[in-house]
Amino acid sequence: MDPAFSFTPSYPKTICKGLSIALCFFLLYHLILIITQRWTKIKLTFPDKPRKSCNGESVVELVDRCCKSLKDGFRASWWLPNGHAQTIYSAMADFSKDDQITYQRQLLRVTDGGTIGLDIYPPLSVTLPANSPVVLINHGLTGGSHESYVRNMVVWLTKPVAQGGLGGRAGVVNFRGCASTPLTSPHLYSTGSTMDLHTSVLYLSTLFPAAPMFGVGFSLGAAVMTRYLGEQGDYCRLKGGVVLCCPLDMKVVTYGLDSPHPLTRLYSLSMSHKILRSISPHLIPSSPLSHPTSHLHIHLPEIISLTKSLRRRITLKASKMLELVACTVGGGNELFPFETLDGFLSWSCPGNWIASIRRPTLAISALDDPIVSSACLPYKAIRQSSHCVLATVSQGGHLGWFEGPLVGKNKHKRWHVKPTIEFLRGILDSNSTNVGKNKEQLLVRREGDWTWIGEVGWMVLDEVDEKGWSGSEGEEGGELSD
Repeated sequence: MDPAFSFTPSYPKTICKGLSIALCFFLLYHLILIITQRWTKIKLTFPDKPRKSCNGESVVELVDRCCKSLKDGFRASWWLPNGHAQTIYSAMADFSKDDQITYQRQLLRVTDGGTIGLDIYPPLSVTLPANSPVVLINHGLTGGSHESYVRNMVVWLTKPVAQGGLGGRAGVVNFRGCASTPLTSPHLYSTGSTMDLHTSVLYLSTLFPAAPMFGVGFSLGAAVMTRYLGEQGDYCRLKGGVVLCCPLDMKVVTYGLDSPHPLTRLYSLSMSHKILRSISPHLIPSSPLSHPTSHLHIHLPEIISLTKSLRRRITLKASKMLELVACTVGGGNELFPFETLDGFLSWSCPGNWIASIRRPTLAISALDDPIVSSACLPYKAIRQSSHCVLATVSQGGHLGWFEGPLVGKNKHKRWHVKPTIEFLRGILDSNSTNVGKNKEQLLVRREGDWTWIGEVGWMVLDEVDEKGWSGSEGEEGGELSD
């Protein structure tokens, strides 16, 4: 054949060139997006008709007066430029050398037979001024006081005011079965169950009657804190709260995790495995979850098959595990088990309680959070509320907000600690003579080993100095935190 007439198809080269150009435009677009996000101001959504607190100051005035960090904005670490990077790093990095603390654990048996693990720092043996603030902290899904984001917050809250802290005491509420808390009830916890938090608040109120109390929640724990503030309303013993990465719309968050996007599938799969791994030790016959009277009993064959089948585990979705576990044993009241996942998500949605909150509350969320997406943020409900402020930050991911350098002692510096302390300190400073006074004095009665306040009762089971909690419970082992 005459070489002059030979023909070599150019389609592969054209396709490769087109893909290269598309990839360049894709990378350039995201680079511009990341750069512009770094300079985007934090958006604050306030109530349209804010109500004054007992000191005559509204939450709008409080934020304007105290929260300088919300005005200055957040600049993510250059090496963690987007939400996926921040989220994955928060879950996968080694934080074992950071914020090493030793808690004093109080095990509380409650009236339904359940057990709460309340980790206190500094220990009760350390004497603080009677009016030193006490902060209740709720961890995320299957987490505990060992989580790096919890330890970091505890360290800063308990630092002296002169060192940038709150000068108080922290109590981390480890939900049932979490962080080595023994599971002694036939049900677990969920975003709709506030019994453990309420009991912890009343217990610490008896130990520190003159102390102003506050609440801080992370992710699932933030949802519990939001609901609690709303349930208690005008009678809430907490003087204010901060909720971080709160899934305020449970349906949007849950069904959003069913997206086929590869990274979203990773988050959904990780959360599913966290739930599965947390209940696996309780599938033995002697466990209350496996007892025939437990609502989970009918799902045991399917759950056990999941633990044994790799093929089924790699296709798991968060919504499926919530349907199997949270819908059936996510609380102990007469509503359980729920017939449908939709019914459970509607009931447990913390956004339903925003209008009932009567204490200054600051919600902080990242718009690039790949788990609690911006689509679940209830701007309308915030504007119609009386005491809530929503701060939306362009960067930060889920439980990330790293702003430190690539190397050095400040590498794991987290930004969200600053607005949290500013907000809580602002409430303390607004009227120091009234903050420590409760609207209603506690009427405590003792019956043997039990302590009662109204219909809420508890028994202190043990006091243990918990050592080795700096990352020993699985957070540093590669699971995504929530």
